[in-house]
Amino acid sequence: METDVLILAAAVFASEKTYRLRGTIVANDILSDVSELATRSYAVVNGGEHRGYIRKDGTFVVENLTLGDWLLEIDSADYAFPKIHVHIATKGDEGRASVAARYVQIGSEWSDDAPVLEYPLKIEAGAKYDFYTPRQGFSIVAMFSNPYMLMVGASLLLVFIMPKLQANMDPEALKELQNKS
Repeated sequence: METDVLILAAAVFASEKTYRLRGTIVANDILSDVSELATRSYAVVNGGEHRGYIRKDGTFVVENLTLGDWLLEIDSADYAFPKIHVHIATKGDEGRASVAARYVQIGSEWSDDAPVLEYPLKIEAGAKYDFYTPRQGFSIVAMFSNPYMLMVGASLLLVFIMPKLQANMDPEALKELQNKS
């Protein structure tokens, strides 16, 4: 009995039709040459459920997608790409799939108000990541605004100025100060 249920479940999953999502990374002012993308760049669907490799010419194909809603992200270490909501549905009686893709902001609702992108998708880089920060040069002001340097300066000031203050005190106040300590 259990094996019949397992065979039936496997048949249902095996008969579910899958689709391909195609797209191209296109050059723009930020990404002038698509072949500059690192070899570790992928087209990722739903955070890694499905993945497609980006070829040297910028094309990618994500396989085995079923009908429904998907979130497409381009995973790149050097460039930021927009996130795209992809809705795959059947069109007509012949079972052909239609793809409606829209830009989406993470944390917002997926709505049908945004304009539909043309298919196969053409995606442009939005920004280039800049991990390099130039080293700051030497600055005497920055050195003396450091809290540790301020404490050292205050301590040295007390070491050199206190004896001079005590020398200028009247003798009665000096005796009174020595008796207290």
